[in-house]
Amino acid sequence: MKQNQFTGRYAGVISAILLASLITVSARGENIRGEIAGTPQIGGPEIVFNPEDIVIVDTGTIPAFQEGIELRLEIPEALNRYQNSFALLIFRDITPSPSPDNLSYSGTRAYMRLLPSRTSAFIRIPFTENHGISGDALTDVLPVPVSQEQFPLLVTVLPVMKGIPDSAFQQKLSITVVPLWKDEGSLTVSVANPSGNPEEIVNITVDGAEVTPGEETIFSAGIHRVRISSSHAPTVEKTIAIEPGEVLTLNLSLDYRPPEITVSIPEGAFILLDGEAVETKESLAVLETVPGDHIITYSLGNLEVNRHFTVRPGGKVRINLIIDIEIVDVGEGSGSEYGVGDG
Repeated sequence: MKQNQFTGRYAGVISAILLASLITVSARGENIRGEIAGTPQIGGPEIVFNPEDIVIVDTGTIPAFQEGIELRLEIPEALNRYQNSFALLIFRDITPSPSPDNLSYSGTRAYMRLLPSRTSAFIRIPFTENHGISGDALTDVLPVPVSQEQFPLLVTVLPVMKGIPDSAFQQKLSITVVPLWKDEGSLTVSVANPSGNPEEIVNITVDGAEVTPGEETIFSAGIHRVRISSSHAPTVEKTIAIEPGEVLTLNLSLDYRPPEITVSIPEGAFILLDGEAVETKESLAVLETVPGDHIITYSLGNLEVNRHFTVRPGGKVRINLIIDIEIVDVGEGSGSEYGVGDG
């Protein structure tokens, strides 16, 4: 039978605390012995281990929007028969640095609780005091944060009772580590094909609020509306979703094609666009122009018609000459087919 890895002077205290199912934090260093079973990667595959083995949990460089991690422990049903016999413990500030050749470590206890009588357990570890991490009936949250400097963590399952058969120590547990993200992310919006025209005015808004092109801005997770308007190109709009913790870069292209004017030309008509003759033998002419205000003139015999209009950047305008004849009866007998006194 394997023996408890804690020294005898801790046995009474540990049993009393664990039987009450309390989460505890120690301010003093404690000695831990065991073989390292593995180091799970955040978001990676599970690590399988036995009771009294050691699992090393490290974070590497913590991304800006990550506010903690969650340890997901799978417990074999065979261990549930030994209720109140095993405890799950987590230590921080480990010395020396974990190594497969080393079996003895010292660390500060950050978590200690009886192994629950179910097939899974969840422990959430915040990185800072100010966090939005919460727990539930199946999930514990460490009462104190663990900063990046206090990693790696040492996780182990140890016996707290005597008389446990050797077969219990051959049972396989598994652990995975997943990131916990803040309910926000960042967005950087840029114009992928700037015109380079010093007169162009480009405005970028997200949900109606102006943002600086190429500058990272923090937004709440969810759906957002991006709008790019330009004095030289049509407006571009796009709906995006920002996931918790996501760092999103959006490069949108503007359409700098010149506006088009399609002009129908009746037979015998003479057309001027901004004072310049439209030279074509076709009855329909497609003309490229620039955004802004324009004037078109139709001349047909003695008839001349002028019309002012505005073309938006990248817009398309169709112009038709409409000639009509209006007849209005203004005589005194307009109320009768033949006039007053007839019939």
